[in-house]
Amino acid sequence: MLKTWVIYSVSLTSTFIFFLCYKMWVSWFCLIVLLLVPLLALGMFIAASKTYKINIEGPKNCALRDPSYIKITAEGPAPYFAFFRIKADLTDRMTGTTKKLAIMVHDKGVTKIPVDTSHCGAYSYKITRLEVYDLFGFFHLTNNINKDNEYIVRPVPLIPEVMPDLYGFKAKNLRKAKQPNTEIYDIREYQTGDPVKSIHWKMSAKKDKLMVKEPLEEYGGHSRILLKLVQDREQLDLHLGQILFTSRFFIEHEISHKIRVIPPDRSEVAFDIDSEADLERAMASVLRMKIPADTGHDPEYPDKRAGDPAGNSGMPEGGTAGMNGSETEASHAD
Repeated sequence: MLKTWVIYSVSLTSTFIFFLCYKMWVSWFCLIVLLLVPLLALGMFIAASKTYKINIEGPKNCALRDPSYIKITAEGPAPYFAFFRIKADLTDRMTGTTKKLAIMVHDKGVTKIPVDTSHCGAYSYKITRLEVYDLFGFFHLTNNINKDNEYIVRPVPLIPEVMPDLYGFKAKNLRKAKQPNTEIYDIREYQTGDPVKSIHWKMSAKKDKLMVKEPLEEYGGHSRILLKLVQDREQLDLHLGQILFTSRFFIEHEISHKIRVIPPDRSEVAFDIDSEADLERAMASVLRMKIPADTGHDPEYPDKRAGDPAGNSGMPEGGTAGMNGSETEASHAD
């Protein structure tokens, strides 16, 4: 704006000198037009500042590397005789880095800002300031705006190198049943308080002491999918895609499981997954986590183990490995 006033002052001085030296209608015309320019700019500025309305539309969810845009629209007649500059902060929540943006709204009041979808994560874009200028740039109005929006770049499902073994994950264990009558039961000695209906008369006669049937039921163990946060975003994108595929694979086969996120500098965070909705909430929470600054080797979660040059960890029965940093295992109660 200062540059505009300097150029105008130089032009006005030159025109006035021309008027003094050459008093003809051309000099009169140039001088009057030049004197009216600031008044015209002031009128356009006042009209724009009273009638402008900014609308910001952005995606809530994007797929990894899919093109997406934040659309900024200046509604009403204001864009025809004014332009707008919007200043915003774009923050990557996984790394904590912030990039400042300065956006000009023009071309019929519509501007599209490309969204960075090169890596998975949660990104917030905060509109901090709006500046309104007349077309000549003589006057401007500044409004401080604190409007915060978020978009999430979600991973694309990727098949892991080794698929989970469903036989191991579907292994059954026995526990005391909640229902009194079941097809599976154990036999033990009678204890005070046991109902008379549970007495096994034939076994009691053979053992010459009271024996009762204790009802049991089958249940599955719980499966775990492990994710280690790393600073290498390409590698992290790969791990997240494999975890998304594996978790959906479990859901399709009705296997309840946990997603365990293991940062090296704090305690792990676990998410119980029983449905697609649980998976969506868990993935959104993971993508909002900040990647630790130091991701050195963790003794409880080494990158490579003896006897396995590929870095695949040994798993208990029913487990699967070979997911390059994301691991899957199944555990069963004794």
